[in-house]
Amino acid sequence: MNVLLIHGQGRTTNAMRLLGVRLQRHKYQVRYFRYYTRREKFSQIVERLVATIQALPQDQPYALIGHSMGGLLARASLPALTEHAPIHLIMLASPSRPPRIAPLAQNNPIYRYFTNDCGQRVVTAEFYRGLPKPNIPTTIIAGTGGPRSKWFPLAPEANDSVLTVQETQLGPEYTVILVPALHTFIMNSRETFQHIDRILRH
Repeated sequence: MNVLLIHGQGRTTNAMRLLGVRLQRHKYQVRYFRYYTRREKFSQIVERLVATIQALPQDQPYALIGHSMGGLLARASLPALTEHAPIHLIMLASPSRPPRIAPLAQNNPIYRYFTNDCGQRVVTAEFYRGLPKPNIPTTIIAGTGGPRSKWFPLAPEANDSVLTVQETQLGPEYTVILVPALHTFIMNSRETFQHIDRILRH
């Protein structure tokens, strides 16, 4: 089976390499999708992603795995993939609504510089209202490794240090799996990989 890995905002394909190696050891055909939020608008990235997916072998099944922003890009691509849809979408710590810490990011000049159009979209409710809900089998893997201390803005809710578990949920029809990982490194968790392998072999 082909698996396309889509990294998160401000990262590179290197962030998904450990997960890719683990998948390759289990005989998956792994591919990576690269994008640059500093230079590309969200719509431009989605257009390239659709073209990349449509270039996959049409006679072979494939799955999409996106971390954070990567999951949102995958969601946005689905309406254009009806003729050869993925068998499963797995989103690793992808937000489903503006994160509670969004105001901090919006006002951070470094964040605005590196994330540009994408960064400003993901902190607005309007953006999420316009994203299509997945109409294919979809699993959300959310992290719970964030602080629960009173001083932390997301406490006492279960969180990955960036998102609460609740902020990743799309609705009761979508499976949510919890792993004790932080947002930035959830794709490197062995437990995350084990869940992905089980899902794709089901």
